[in-house]
Amino acid sequence: MDLGVQVFRLSEESFRQTKKKQRLFGAFCVGLVVVMLTATGVWGMLDLRFTLVILGVLVVLAVSGSLGATTQLVRGHRTWGLAIGPEVLRLVSASAPPVEMTRSEVVRVQESPKGLVLEAESPARAVFVPASTERYALARELLAAWRTPEPFVRRGPPQGVTLGALALAFLAWIGGKNLESPELAGACAVLYLGIASWFIWIVFREPLVPPRSRASLVILVALGLVTLIWRFAKPMLAGGAS
Repeated sequence: MDLGVQVFRLSEESFRQTKKKQRLFGAFCVGLVVVMLTATGVWGMLDLRFTLVILGVLVVLAVSGSLGATTQLVRGHRTWGLAIGPEVLRLVSASAPPVEMTRSEVVRVQESPKGLVLEAESPARAVFVPASTERYALARELLAAWRTPEPFVRRGPPQGVTLGALALAFLAWIGGKNLESPELAGACAVLYLGIASWFIWIVFREPLVPPRSRASLVILVALGLVTLIWRFAKPMLAGGAS
């Protein structure tokens, strides 16, 4: 039966759950950085006063970042909308440009308890329909008529492994920048580059990551790499000048 174009919005429960997860993740990240900075200050890798300044700046950034993230979350919740017609769908959100797919372009539909993931090619793009969407059962029924959903297959490592690798990369960056031994600092720099390259590869394989997030990641990794290169180049330049 042709129901015409159906428009779906995120439920209020979805907003509450996302806000809770956002706060927990932010608290985890801030706590992790605080622990690592404190550890490096105790070990003497960073000056204690410098560590305290960094911790103070981190608290200010955490508070302002939390307020900004909440504002963006509210805006994202209000702007998110999915329109499904007999032969085309269109997703509008605040975090990425609008995405359109026709029924014939969809090559894969994957399903997990969190919702549906639709993938299309030429160009490659993806749409995630969360299970917390209002009238999700109807949205699933309409999209399942396009292509039978398959069990969702995670492409990247578990979230715990990813967070652990990021923490290790941060410690490696600190070691590469501050250790006095050139051999240990070089080993840390190589470790940082390896983990950063691995993480970039994972992000670029995931079609649901917005292009702006990918670009921000590359810039962040590049800045960290530049500081490490300067750490090793500075003594060489000073020696050449003398």
